Amino acid sequence: MPVSGAVQDLAEGILAGRVPAVARAITWAESGDPRFQALLALVFPRTGGARVTGLTGSPGAGKSTLTAALARKARILGRKVGIVAVDPSSPFSGGAILGDRIRMQDLYTDPGVLIRSMATRGHLGGLARATADAVDVLDAAGYDEILVETVGVGQDEVEVFRLAESCVVVLTPGMGDDIQAIKAGLMEVADLFVVNKADRDGADRVVQEILQMLELGDHGAWLPPVVKTVATTGAGLDELASKLAEHRAFLDGPQGAQRKRERTKKRIESLVKENFLRKVESLRGDRGALEKAAAHVEARLEDPMSAARTLIGALEEDGGPPSLYSPFEKSPVPKSLDPKPKDLVTRVSHLGIAVKSLAEGGAFWDLLGLIEEHREEVASQKVVTSFRAVGESHLELLESTSSDGPIAKALEKRGPGIHHLCLEVGDIDAVLAMLKAAGVKLINETPFAGAGGCRVAFVHPASTGGILLELSEKSGS
Repeated sequence: MPVSGAVQDLAEGILAGRVPAVARAITWAESGDPRFQALLALVFPRTGGARVTGLTGSPGAGKSTLTAALARKARILGRKVGIVAVDPSSPFSGGAILGDRIRMQDLYTDPGVLIRSMATRGHLGGLARATADAVDVLDAAGYDEILVETVGVGQDEVEVFRLAESCVVVLTPGMGDDIQAIKAGLMEVADLFVVNKADRDGADRVVQEILQMLELGDHGAWLPPVVKTVATTGAGLDELASKLAEHRAFLDGPQGAQRKRERTKKRIESLVKENFLRKVESLRGDRGALEKAAAHVEARLEDPMSAARTLIGALEEDGGPPSLYSPFEKSPVPKSLDPKPKDLVTRVSHLGIAVKSLAEGGAFWDLLGLIEEHREEVASQKVVTSFRAVGESHLELLESTSSDGPIAKALEKRGPGIHHLCLEVGDIDAVLAMLKAAGVKLINETPFAGAGGCRVAFVHPASTGGILLELSEKSGS
């Protein structure tokens, strides 16, 4: 895919280890910015040098304190440390709860440590959706040690296996659900067990229970060790660091190669599943395929399994999972769905804004993070366009290239500001024919070539309530 200047600049900042660039790239990953895919492609060849350790376990086990202690030990050795702390999300706002970050306050002032809190936003498994992407960015930026501290929900944290090279399960004495949590799945992902707060009564009993369970399991060539620590005092941290080093040496050997391959396969698999689920969710859109299927089932015109097969057929006919949205790529619409009048318009494509210059007009939008992703000169309209993504729509800044062009005339008459609204349509010829038959005033009845190879036409403001309306059909429609 084409790489914009903003993506190239950000990639260079990441590879140079600049913290603002790293932070911005992780924000792109979290927000699902369509530019992140191109960014990752640029920096990914420089990954693979960091050691990634995941810390998980029951709430209150002291994971944050232990994570901070491990970070301090790494800093003593002169290693750069990145910490990704995955927090539970507010069910109302989706924001992260950052209370446990106070245990790492002293690390925030260390230039060799970068701490990033991420919200789960409903994602299962204790990991934020973009955690793996954040780890790649930190890795490419030259961080030697990356510590991933998960939410601490207890039983669903097996997804940490898909990300971390070394998985540390943290338990404490005096919590009755510790061993039950292990039985529920943590036992299978643990590379090391840590019994933290080992100065409390019952620590030795927890160690013995873990050892007994290990005897019953099949762990292959690596038997997870059990280490007792008191993270607040540093007791046991040297032994933990030593065991982590042993596990990393094991992974670097021939017996650890399969583990690495399984991690990579599972990450790719999860991305395929996510893309396919996004495609399935598109069935809830304006075309109402899922709604129609539900109505048929409720009316007993079709059974649920047959309805599901019909929808799967529509998805397969459309060519598989959807890609990230671009204003120049055809919208994913199952071809098997019969077009109806409401299907003529598929989405708001962009809002056109006339500016005196792209440099001057784009400065404000840059502040909001709406960075230019595509620039193109449209000779037929005597204009240079600059597209900036806003969710699934775009802003299109328009700079005139000629004093007799339409944008120049608009600037002379009204000054800078909103110039037009663009709606994406599936069949522009059909839409224009329908509008003409209805007596709508068209500026041009025949589509012409617009930005990105789209076919475009304009509807006069007299028929739209005062808005210059652009209709756009993507190339390939």
